[in-house]
Amino acid sequence: MTSEPQTTVSQKDGLLRAYQVMATIVGINLILVMAGFLGKLATDHGFFHDNAGVFLVIDQLHGLLFIVLVVLVARLTLRQRWSWLYMVSVLLLACIPLVSFWSERRTTHRVQRDRSPSS
Repeated sequence: MTSEPQTTVSQKDGLLRAYQVMATIVGINLILVMAGFLGKLATDHGFFHDNAGVFLVIDQLHGLLFIVLVVLVARLTLRQRWSWLYMVSVLLLACIPLVSFWSERRTTHRVQRDRSPSS
């Protein structure tokens, strides 16, 4: 019996952790992008139109962050030897507000299941 603390795969796996953090950031940013888009559609003037420049920066930042997420998902796909269809599904689900958080959990559980030692 050892007294070493038990760590999960996600605590040891830097690539998975980077994916988790980036997927969360992209998911939150996607909500901001959608709020700005819907706000501009729903109003003729006001907050969303007055701050169009801020929302433009948020939109561009979201594009850059999504590219980083694509690279991380591709690296996970190659490392875990997933099908391309699974990779595309992860990326498509990352484009849907709120569903992107579920997709991140699904992918994390799959990595942990694939990497856990067989009993």
